[in-house]
Amino acid sequence: MPTNVIMPALGVAQERGTLLHWFKTEGQSVTKGERLMEIETDKATVEIEAPASGILANVTASPGDEVPVGIKIAVILAPGEVASQAAAREHPHPSPLPKGEGKTSQVRTGAEPNPPVSPFIKGGLKGDLLASEISLRDRTRILASPAAKRIAKAKGIDITVLKGSGPEGAVLAEDVLRSAAGQSVSLGGAIRVKETVQLTPMRRIVGERMTKSKQTAPHFYLSMDVDMTEVTKQRTVAKEKNEHPVPSINDFILFACARALSDFPSLNSAFTDHGVQIYSDINLGMAVALDEGLVVPVIRNADRLSLSDLAKQTQELADKAQKKKLFPMDYEGGTFTVSNLGMFGIDNFIAIINPPQSAILAVGQISRRVVADGDNIVVRPMMTLTLSADHRVVDGAIGARFLQEIKQILEKGDL
Repeated sequence: MPTNVIMPALGVAQERGTLLHWFKTEGQSVTKGERLMEIETDKATVEIEAPASGILANVTASPGDEVPVGIKIAVILAPGEVASQAAAREHPHPSPLPKGEGKTSQVRTGAEPNPPVSPFIKGGLKGDLLASEISLRDRTRILASPAAKRIAKAKGIDITVLKGSGPEGAVLAEDVLRSAAGQSVSLGGAIRVKETVQLTPMRRIVGERMTKSKQTAPHFYLSMDVDMTEVTKQRTVAKEKNEHPVPSINDFILFACARALSDFPSLNSAFTDHGVQIYSDINLGMAVALDEGLVVPVIRNADRLSLSDLAKQTQELADKAQKKKLFPMDYEGGTFTVSNLGMFGIDNFIAIINPPQSAILAVGQISRRVVADGDNIVVRPMMTLTLSADHRVVDGAIGARFLQEIKQILEKGDL
């Protein structure tokens, strides 16, 4: 019996997923457990394994399709089985014609009078359903998505001459963009557009959430410099002892945040219409930048972990994020977020609060700076921390004391 390949639900609230890539082509053999396709939700990109061994057949979704969860997009045929046999089992008898329709309705005229409509949303745009649209140009039926038509019109491209890569040869948005590659089309004579890059579901959701956060949460910002001499020494000792893994700078910061949040619960909370929810658990989110967008895997109950255990978890989560192996359980339930851009040479920056959390800590690079040590001038490895907090929940004095405690933990090496 054939095994259905469906768009999986990777989260409770997930309604759709975008197919990014097939690792196998139709007709190729697959082995159960090997990677079959790559999909993207609003929060992560994940590689999906084959549910069975056999031959991939009846593929109905193409890269770029946004598909409702639970919809079948292919089948895996058992050894010796062919696609027509599988289809026959699913539809053993043809559907009867509606009463009153005779032989005339069964005559094919080169183009079906009611061509099928794809159930998928193309290019990650909600409501942009692929539709069969009939053109009278040279009496040839032209299949094109609404997105493809809009882009073609904007770029002055004749869509009827393009070869489509979608179902039944439909012209998709990416086909139009590919045709326009290397060309700059003047729009209105003022601005020349090289290309239009469609938003991925992840980037679209991140944009929506960050916009809402800035519009609804009254942010305020506090910055503080931290002397990282002791942290640098402890990392050097860990390397000499061949500890594995050696805690990263970010691990030390996460560790200090987890300890400080225990003393400042208002920063481990969320503002709601019914009041401020103070969380019992301290679940730290660490922002990880991917090409597709930003993901925030979560270290649960971070305040109960040793520095070594925390370092192991962060390394595992970072590896999963880079390999696109994160699942909803890995990035749900965060109560406070740390965003570190120090590895990119950034000295300091201001982060947007990740809703519904009430605060986020932005971390810059460690750089050697001239500072005062009593009456002396010395050079120390310094780092700037910037706290963004929701003023509906956190007062300035509380935020300042929170930063002071993080500073004290890092500078004294009380880790």
